[in-house]
Amino acid sequence: MLYDTIGKTYAQTRQSDPRIAAKLLEILKPFQASTIVDIGAGTGSYALYLAEHGYQVLAVEPSTVMRHQAIAHPAVRWIDAKAEHLSLPSHSADVAIIILALHHFPDYSQALQEIHRVTGSGQMVIFTYDPDLISSFWLTEYFPSFIADVQSTFLPITTLTAEMATIKDRAVNIVPFPLPHDLSDSFAAVGWARPELYLKHNIRNGISSFAKLNENELEQGLSNLRKDLETGIWDQKHGYLRQHTFYDVGYRFVFTAQ
Repeated sequence: MLYDTIGKTYAQTRQSDPRIAAKLLEILKPFQASTIVDIGAGTGSYALYLAEHGYQVLAVEPSTVMRHQAIAHPAVRWIDAKAEHLSLPSHSADVAIIILALHHFPDYSQALQEIHRVTGSGQMVIFTYDPDLISSFWLTEYFPSFIADVQSTFLPITTLTAEMATIKDRAVNIVPFPLPHDLSDSFAAVGWARPELYLKHNIRNGISSFAKLNENELEQGLSNLRKDLETGIWDQKHGYLRQHTFYDVGYRFVFTAQ
């Protein structure tokens, strides 16, 4: 399992970002839910946040390494299961959330069907990435295989919304989420305005796309990025991003309507 290998220090770099968490709360509020099932909960940073805001959370995570890093909370119950085979009763949660985890599910369609079984008439909220936008992200200039990786692992937004609409038999909303420049959840685009972050091993270690790179491309890309930062070439081409507070890299909240 990938995250049993790369996830040993995950809790240090993949902390819940307050802006993402606040947007999640905003989306959840109209649903009047009490029990949330967090699928692919990782080390539980968002599960903990929801618990601290009054929700009962069922945190589903198959990686032992990830679960063992979680901070205990009486309102969070951890479950060792995969998204395609949830060991939960039908209609046992009001809402399901998937935060940057759907692309790790081997069978996304089966996973969504299982989530529908567990939530019944309840909602699905997914935080994901639009793979159509990956080639416009400057990071792919240094690591070009990111393009194929993202396009092969992330569902196109149109495919995802169509699947969700069919399963839940209701409309699906898509809300762009521009990333803050000081993002605290260090996923793949964390350094959109802070390219120096990608030179740090602990940052890269929590990003699955880096784990899948071959050694030659990784070393060459890091060498090129380091050189372009030292010579000012990166700033000549992309330095305007340092002046932005938020930037739409391609992340989206996708959720079923009431």
